[in-house]
Amino acid sequence: MKTPRSDIARVIADRLSKESPKKLARQIAAYLIVEHRSLEIDSLMRDVIKVRARQGLVEAEVSSAHLLNERLERQITKVVKDLRPNAKKVILDTQLDQSLIGGLRLNVINQRLDLSLRAKLNRFKQLTIQGRT
Repeated sequence: MKTPRSDIARVIADRLSKESPKKLARQIAAYLIVEHRSLEIDSLMRDVIKVRARQGLVEAEVSSAHLLNERLERQITKVVKDLRPNAKKVILDTQLDQSLIGGLRLNVINQRLDLSLRAKLNRFKQLTIQGRT
């Protein structure tokens, strides 16, 4: 019988705080290969993120054209806590994205906040076309 993905995600989330991430990643990969479930890795990782969020550990992806300073990281953390009030701890995964002219994109679980300059310009263009400027 196939173990439910949600059960696997709970085990992974529990072991993340107790084991080396590299060791755990190897164990997960080996398990998925042996069980012929390697195509489920993306879904499994999303499930792990959801489990951790329910436990109060929220992971957020931040894409920015420039490196973030501490003040901006604190502001982003506050935004994440506003989006996820049960968050006890926020982990920011910051990535540089050269395609962004300015601003940033924030992904928190199933929510996306696009504060990029391109998004703001597109919104302005839509309002102009609709005659709402």
